[in-house]
Amino acid sequence: MKPAANASSSVAPRWQSLSRDGLAKLFGTAPSRIPDSCVELIKKNDFRYRELAGTERDAAILAVLKRVGSKDLTVAGDSGARDRWEKGWGENLSLLESGGSGLASLTPKYIRPNPTLRLNQNYIKSFDPEFELNWYQIFSRWLFLQYLSDVDVIYEFGCGSGINVATLARLFPKKKIVGLDWAKSSKRIIENLAAQYGWNVEGHVFDFFHPDKGIRLARNSAVLTVGALEQTGTRYGAFVRYLLDASPEICVNVEPICEWYDPENLVDHLAIMFHRRRGYWQNFPQLLQGLEAKHKLEILKMKRSFFGSEFIEGYSQTIWKPFGRGRGASR
Repeated sequence: MKPAANASSSVAPRWQSLSRDGLAKLFGTAPSRIPDSCVELIKKNDFRYRELAGTERDAAILAVLKRVGSKDLTVAGDSGARDRWEKGWGENLSLLESGGSGLASLTPKYIRPNPTLRLNQNYIKSFDPEFELNWYQIFSRWLFLQYLSDVDVIYEFGCGSGINVATLARLFPKKKIVGLDWAKSSKRIIENLAAQYGWNVEGHVFDFFHPDKGIRLARNSAVLTVGALEQTGTRYGAFVRYLLDASPEICVNVEPICEWYDPENLVDHLAIMFHRRRGYWQNFPQLLQGLEAKHKLEILKMKRSFFGSEFIEGYSQTIWKPFGRGRGASR
């Protein structure tokens, strides 16, 4: 008698697809609050995926463990990081200046084609290798329309490749968009976008560790960071004080939050290992909660993304507004 076949070997992978309802849950909003322009992008792109199991999941776990233990894994902070980011954004600048790729040249290298991702505390394989980039294009448009529509000026700190500045300039042609980064190549990207597309954007060099108080935020303005404050480790206090003094109408931070992972979940535990190995920032939600208790600010939203690369969830939201310029907690 032949041994019974392994049941899992005869079962075809079950493909699922992220719908508007699924994206809305990840974003922390109602499906009805997803704008029509985003719905069109959902229809246009292929968001099929399947959860990994068995040897495929083991391979994904092993790949993350090898990366965590790699000697060439860089660490966040300003020790040597400036040169890396200068070079990295310089590559995007060269692509933009060459004119061959258009705005696609602004895609940051950390959003790379990769079918292995994480979703809802598990590893998945996407049908389209550009799943993460397509997801981010929808997420960023929804986020910006939801939270930045009512201000006159938007400041993105750590604007990097300029991908968000370009999106903001197209969404809000009447607003002024300011991109700030510690890399001079990033400033040149923003200047190139202004010259090439005629957008109302401008770039500045800015250091999170030593904020230039000479850069004063306009009235009725917003602050945005995306995957930028993660690089500050434990040294983001000076920037938070800068924002409390400047008192923008709203601060939108899209960053990985280590404290929101579940250490008892294997996929989350690996994200914690990677986060700490890279020296990314920590304890930011606790800082905001402490400042809120002192009536220094109001927390509007805290939402874990439950989506990201094979290593981390880089798209969690902390949205808040400072109480300053004499407005107080009753504002």
